Amino acid sequence: MDKSSKTTLTPQTPPKPWWRRGIFSDKGLIGRWLHPLLSLFFGNRETVSESDLFLHNRAMTDLRVLGKNAEVLDDVKFGKEEFLIYVKLKYLLTKHIGEYADLDDSVTLLQLAIDAKDSFIAIDQTELRFRGSKQQDFYQYVEGLLGSFKSTEEFRQNVQTKLAEMILQVKTEEGRIALESYSKHLDRLSEKELGLKLLSLFKAYQLADYSILRRISELIQTLDKRDLHTYEPLTPLVMANFDAFDKLRKIISVSKDKNNPDTYARIIQVIGLFYRYGLSFMQFEELMGILKRWYRPYQTVIGIREARPPHKFKQPPSFQETIPGEAVYMKYKKWLTDPKTGMVYVDFDTEETAL
Repeated sequence: MDKSSKTTLTPQTPPKPWWRRGIFSDKGLIGRWLHPLLSLFFGNRETVSESDLFLHNRAMTDLRVLGKNAEVLDDVKFGKEEFLIYVKLKYLLTKHIGEYADLDDSVTLLQLAIDAKDSFIAIDQTELRFRGSKQQDFYQYVEGLLGSFKSTEEFRQNVQTKLAEMILQVKTEEGRIALESYSKHLDRLSEKELGLKLLSLFKAYQLADYSILRRISELIQTLDKRDLHTYEPLTPLVMANFDAFDKLRKIISVSKDKNNPDTYARIIQVIGLFYRYGLSFMQFEELMGILKRWYRPYQTVIGIREARPPHKFKQPPSFQETIPGEAVYMKYKKWLTDPKTGMVYVDFDTEETAL
């Protein structure tokens, strides 16, 4: 069993106010006589205002809904150390921090190139095999479009219009089928604008050896059973295939000063983690979005309760209710804060997505 499958972090229990902890609780050794004494001593405690009670209870209503949703979405796999490493790496990439600065686009482009490798290879093979004048006119037209299209939809429409024109002029059935297949692969690439950008870059840098994508894809497939907690063990793999990464450097936007094995090891670590946890990460992002919405009413409830402690105020029953979702929040507040640097990987104080 690999490390990622057996290493699960333990959640943190929400802290309680001192008067509700251990021996000070109403059932604790001291609390059993201290609470009645406090009630007697502070017999003239203030009453929580109707306004504060209204705000508290309204916030609790929101927390019941959002907290329940958070508890449903929460999953034990989110506590895997390897999964949390992926969450933190995504944050470093998105925020352009440290060694991961300016690598977000490189990760995206390489991953897309690998996913679309079959279309790149099919397009290249068609261009090499079918060299009739009409086919070459079509290839040149497409190449011109790659440098000037305004939207993927416009690109698709222009390709289809030109294809309909060329099909009538190609003499052989095989040639017509080849152009139709060529246009279908272009259509697949155009599903994402970066797909067309990649094709344009491959042509601009005259890198027709798309087989290197298959080579890197096979390398990344070998990561499936590897421990991906750190990138360092992946560096020897990159060094053994460095010529392939070096050829792709400009196409995947790796700067010259970062053109080294460690950089590519970091990139393939993130891609390997994506293939392992991509679906889980989407669910995790949904959970974080709910907790960000949850946090605002939570602050309201905590603020009102702490400003009106029981030794000064008569506590209404609703003040004793457990806050729905608090255990989930406390768990991720702990897990996603670096104890050494204090870096917070998810800022709950804003609804803006931090990942």
